[in-house]
Amino acid sequence: MIIKNGKVLNDDYVFVDANVKTEGDKIEKIANCKTCACEGEVIDATDCYVVPGLVETHFHGALGKNFVNDDLDSYEIVSRYEAKNGTTSILPTLSAAPKAKLLSRLDYMKSCMDKDIPDCAKMYGVHLEGPFFAEKYKGAHLPENIRNTDVNEFNELVERGGGIVKIMTLAPELPNADDVIKAGVKSGVCISMGHTNATYEQALHAIECGVKQGTHLFNAMRPLNHRDPGTVGGVLLSDIKAEIICDFFHVHGDVVKMVYDIKGREKINMITDSEVGTGLPDGDYNVNGRVLTVKDKKTYTEDGTIAGGSTVLLDGVKNVVSKGVPLEDAIMMASKNPAETIGAYDKIGSLKEGKSADILVLDKELNLKHVIMRGKLLF
Repeated sequence: MIIKNGKVLNDDYVFVDANVKTEGDKIEKIANCKTCACEGEVIDATDCYVVPGLVETHFHGALGKNFVNDDLDSYEIVSRYEAKNGTTSILPTLSAAPKAKLLSRLDYMKSCMDKDIPDCAKMYGVHLEGPFFAEKYKGAHLPENIRNTDVNEFNELVERGGGIVKIMTLAPELPNADDVIKAGVKSGVCISMGHTNATYEQALHAIECGVKQGTHLFNAMRPLNHRDPGTVGGVLLSDIKAEIICDFFHVHGDVVKMVYDIKGREKINMITDSEVGTGLPDGDYNVNGRVLTVKDKKTYTEDGTIAGGSTVLLDGVKNVVSKGVPLEDAIMMASKNPAETIGAYDKIGSLKEGKSADILVLDKELNLKHVIMRGKLLF
C-alpha cells in the first residue's frame, strides 16, 4: 500500500511532504513524494495529514460494555469501536473491584492479548485503576471496592497478569504504599498516583520512590492551592508525566492549555477515561449493579458524580488544537507519549520504517478519512 501526497508526521514529529509505503503489517518506507514509486494499492492523501494511530492507556469501555464486567465480548465490541474512531492501540482499564474479580478479569484480558482481529484495535496490556485509593477521592468507584495498599495483593495481581499489567493507579499516601511503588518499579509496572489525598510533600516522596505519572490530572486528587500545592502541584512541578482528559468537561479547556504550557508536549498523556456511555444515545444504563446516566456525551452516577468520559481520543486532539496547541504536539500526546509509558514505542506511537503500519489520514478539519491498522485499510 502507498499513501501518497500527504503531510506526513515523521518520527521526529515534524510534518513533511512524503509518501508512506507499507508491506504486510509494517511501514516499509517513508520517502519524498518525487522519489517513492507508487505501486500496489494507493491512497491519495492530497491536502491531508498522515499521522500515527492513537494510543489509549486509560479507558474503561464503550457502547454499554465495561472491561471489569463479566461480558466475554467486551474486548471485541469496545476495541472495534475504538479502531473505527482512530484509536488503533489500547490499554483496557479495570476499575477498583474485589480481588477475586480482578484476578478473573486479568485471566480474560490475557486471553485477548494475542487476538489479531482485522477491524479491532490491538491490546498492549492492562491498566489497573485501583483498588488502593483514598476514600475522600474515590470518584465514581464504589467504596466497598477500595482498600489500603497491600504489596502481596499487588504482586498476586501482577503475577496473575503474566506481564500484561502495564500501569497501576494508587494513592501514595496510604499505609505501605512505598512498598507497592517499589514493587512496581521492580516489576516494570508504571505506578501512577491518582484518587489520592496526598500532600505536595507526600507526592514528591512518592515520585522519589518511583511514581512515574499522575492519573487524570485534577480529577479525584488533592487540588492545587496557593498555600498547599497538593497532589496537583506535585505532578505539575515535577518531571513525571501527567494523564489528562481532554474532553473539556473533566478539565476546562484553558486549564488543559495551561498544563501544556507548563509540562510541554513530551510530558502529557492524553486519555479519555471513557466509560460505558461512550457511543451510546442519551439515557440510563445499568452497569455492574448501578445506574449511569448519559447526557450530551457526559456520563454521571445517580448522585451526579462524573462517571468517566464519553469521548474518543481524536475528540481530545481536536479540542487541544482549538486552543492553539500545534497538531503535531497534540498527536504526540495521544500517540508517542502513551506508547512510551507502556514500553511499546519500538512498535507503535510514530510513523517510522519497521514499526506497525497503524496510520490515520485526517482532512484539514481533522476528521478521519482513512484508518489503516497493521497494514490493512479499515476504511
